[in-house]
Amino acid sequence: MPVGVPTRRRRFVNGVRISRTPNRLLERDRPAPAGARSGRTRAGREGAQSLVEELERVDPAYAASVDKQNLRRVIRALEVYHRTGQPLSSCRTRTPPDFAWTAIGLACPRDELYRRIDARVDAMMAAGLAAEVRGLIERGYGCDLPSMSGIGYRQVCQHLGGELALGQAVERIKPETHRLARMQGNWFRPGDQRIHWLDISAGDPFAEALGVVESRLNRGDQ
Repeated sequence: MPVGVPTRRRRFVNGVRISRTPNRLLERDRPAPAGARSGRTRAGREGAQSLVEELERVDPAYAASVDKQNLRRVIRALEVYHRTGQPLSSCRTRTPPDFAWTAIGLACPRDELYRRIDARVDAMMAAGLAAEVRGLIERGYGCDLPSMSGIGYRQVCQHLGGELALGQAVERIKPETHRLARMQGNWFRPGDQRIHWLDISAGDPFAEALGVVESRLNRGDQ
């Protein structure tokens, strides 16, 4: 999982999105926090087609390429437009970064990665994931919400709805998380010289990562 560290003394952590960072999508591609909620509210009140039509007016280039049945993407594009005044299609224009940056990737053998994922799932369940999801439902956050469709939440919702036993839900969460890890790994090409890969199964990866960043700073890459 790559960790991007712009060497101008600023830090951020990301996974799938790291490949976009050099293309200056750090800030203007970030939607307003309440935007998704207001977009869903409007879709429920006016119909999804009204949002699609607005997107076609304000960002015809993106509207021509996006799956218009994917309401989340339509809403997100409108969020970006209303927050920045720029269409999402223009935000995706590739331009050189205006800062030096370092990417550090954390890797380990696949079987060790899966073992760690499975242990993390067990720890989440022991820490009360099922109770957390039950509490959200009781407060009115239904399992049909996009925010409840993530790995873990979705399977626990199925358990609470009587579709799965708790053990079955856990056994579905684990391979789904394995699949997500594989998908994230596919974003990064082997031999990408921009990424410093560190093996987390050997040595102290945190000390090694700090050494990489300090080396860049000491060379004056700021």
